[in-house]
Amino acid sequence: MHISAQVLKVIITIARCGSFAAAAEELHKVPTALSYTVHKLESELELKLFERLGKQLELTEAGHYFIKKGQMILSELDELQFATQRIASGVETRLNITLNNIISLRPLYTLLAESERHFPHTEIHIAIDVHDGVWDALLDKRADIAIGAPNQVALPGEICCLEMATVEWLFAIAPDHPLTALTRPLRADDLRRYPAICIQDTSVKLEPKVAWQLRGQKAIVAPDYPAKIAMHLNGLGIGFLPSHLCQHFIDDGRLVRLMVEESKQPTPLFLAWQQRSPRPCYSWWLQQLKLPEVQQGFYTTLC
Repeated sequence: MHISAQVLKVIITIARCGSFAAAAEELHKVPTALSYTVHKLESELELKLFERLGKQLELTEAGHYFIKKGQMILSELDELQFATQRIASGVETRLNITLNNIISLRPLYTLLAESERHFPHTEIHIAIDVHDGVWDALLDKRADIAIGAPNQVALPGEICCLEMATVEWLFAIAPDHPLTALTRPLRADDLRRYPAICIQDTSVKLEPKVAWQLRGQKAIVAPDYPAKIAMHLNGLGIGFLPSHLCQHFIDDGRLVRLMVEESKQPTPLFLAWQQRSPRPCYSWWLQQLKLPEVQQGFYTTLC
């Protein structure tokens, strides 16, 4: 016998009612029809779902398992129908968002909670990219929305962008680093002797870039900004840091800001997105990410 949703509902009702007569009354069927359904299913499965105690029925151990799994399957079938109907009406199954590694995830936590309430059937996938890897993810359609894409690049017509803010860079190193003994602005020859702490560009199709490294200078490649900052704090190398990430280390003396002859220029950051027909979750996220109070939250600590 094929175990259909209807058969599951019949067996679950019989188990709940405890007799064919009571279940037949609820299902508007005759008791013999329900008895036949149970007998045929038990024969096909070669096991007993119910013990007959006169006119009463009691589940066997196998019957308890069957009912438990059957209820789960019916629930999944109901969810399948509901979710499919919502998707057919335009609700997305997945939204991909990438962030520049120099901005904080903190504003996303509130947005994720709200998104789950509004769009429970849409999976939100969040990635972190470095340098032009943010643009690369968008252009290669690995991301639907990019937050903090640096330095506007040449964009095809299907990509839209909006400037968010500009990041200032500070040359900040450990207070016991040898370079702190120099009282003048630092020249390239001064800096080249010490490793540049870098984070590798995540671009796949665009030409990868190096944020800052002098010709002939050794690099230490860090996996992310928390690691890069920790390396600066431990005097392992030198380089520029976003002001919003390092200023409090400078204020409490754990890092020292030095002047260099060739400073790293400020970096404008953009909110960018794939231009497409309106979709509920996608449109909602874009609307939230354009809010000034949300954008301001990206320029805090990284956690």
